[in-house]
Amino acid sequence: MDPSSSARAIDAALTLAVRLDLPADHAIVLQDSNKLALRLLPCDTFARVSPPGHDHARFEVELATQLVEAGSPTATLESRVESRGYRLDGFEITFWTYHQPVTAELSPVAYANALERLHAAMHNRRSDTAIHGSNRRGRAARQPP
Repeated sequence: MDPSSSARAIDAALTLAVRLDLPADHAIVLQDSNKLALRLLPCDTFARVSPPGHDHARFEVELATQLVEAGSPTATLESRVESRGYRLDGFEITFWTYHQPVTAELSPVAYANALERLHAAMHNRRSDTAIHGSNRRGRAARQPP
């Protein structure tokens, strides 16, 4: 994001966090690219902020929920607020559990195992979506006009 948009996005994330009863008066920018990744303090929450028009929150929330349910190694949504995307000042904001960076390196085997579990969970999600999607199309085709 450009510096002006980043500043507005940070303000939106802090304002929304406070409205949701997450104490937040400071944000640390963890990444600033097509989306802004923030650590909000003192509530110690991770916020992803998308610029206007990106509309990715619903997909990200659904995917994260399904991956966690499948036991996949992934970040979890912030449990103190409703698991969904929020909009403020044109920005789309999601709140996640903040995890401290891990300094210890994973062994190649542990890394491969985690990656394999993540891919398996994503494959199962795609299979479920394809099955449910085809069922919906089948029901719609059988309904009278």
